[in-house]
Amino acid sequence: MPTTTAILLFSRSAAAEARHKSFGIVREQGVRVARHLIERTDRTLRHVGLPVHRYDESRQRGRSFGERLANAAAEVFARGIDQLIIVGNDCPTLRADDLRRAAGLLSRGDGVLGADRRGGAWLIGLHRRQFDPDRFAGLPWQSRNLRDELVKLFPGVCHLRELRDVNGLRDLHDQWVRLRSLLPELAFLLIDYVGVFGDPAPGRTDRTRLPVVGRAPPTAA
Repeated sequence: MPTTTAILLFSRSAAAEARHKSFGIVREQGVRVARHLIERTDRTLRHVGLPVHRYDESRQRGRSFGERLANAAAEVFARGIDQLIIVGNDCPTLRADDLRRAAGLLSRGDGVLGADRRGGAWLIGLHRRQFDPDRFAGLPWQSRNLRDELVKLFPGVCHLRELRDVNGLRDLHDQWVRLRSLLPELAFLLIDYVGVFGDPAPGRTDRTRLPVVGRAPPTAA
């Protein structure tokens, strides 16, 4: 029987993202930012050619981030999937080639890790035989120690390129030169509304006061 590989997109809906992340002062603007980030991820996944299982807050089960992610992965594996690639919606620099490479490495028998620059992960690739729901749920999710603990859990894991995720307005600002070409649909919104991505908005001179945000690899409710 051929080996089956699938992608698990573990993400909040746009409305839930806007409630949990500091994309802007006005909630409607935050929803638009979150929606475009999710749409970009969806476009990337469609180019890979693998089945995608989407789990937003309406389908997630569990009290902690780790429990919800472990339960989602267990459900996908239970459908006969042998190899799973887990991503969130908060890494707009993710490319289809990254996912194809992860699938290729998994087909060789290797676990795969795409680490972000804050100690988390923007991609996790694993086999069903490697998956222990309790240990997986107990990892230090949403912390700077996640990457190191994943390496311990999956010895010999193959590393993909290091990327930066987007968890709030400050991240959008810091990465704006790169992101404005990836998310042109947000350019008018962020420049006009926030004033820290270009010329200050009318009446605004302070370009340094940005909300302090945390990190959450991969994104979920």
